[in-house]
Amino acid sequence: MFIDPMQSLDTISQLNQIQSEKVKAQQQMVQDVAGDEVQVPFKSIFESAIQDVIDTDRQVNIDAEMLATGESDNLHQYSIYIAKAQLSVDLLVQMRNKALEAYSEVMRMSV
Repeated sequence: MFIDPMQSLDTISQLNQIQSEKVKAQQQMVQDVAGDEVQVPFKSIFESAIQDVIDTDRQVNIDAEMLATGESDNLHQYSIYIAKAQLSVDLLVQMRNKALEAYSEVMRMSV
């Protein structure tokens, strides 16, 4: 396991630059391992699913606040966002369940 050293940040742009460098390093590492093919690391699949849950939840909260304060009367869009949020949570739970099943299966294998 590799631990990234801590770096001081003065601006948000530095954080974006550090994140982009980290992504490039991960892609290079995957490309070195896989040859010319670039494969998506297993970890990033779960990270993107978690980020999707966070984003949809944030959008639902924003729309709920706008409806409650009278800034919006777009109730059907709110219903769509709620459905998207529920689906993204269901997908994340199913991904977790499948990963745990696969882990259990691997642990039951005799070497």
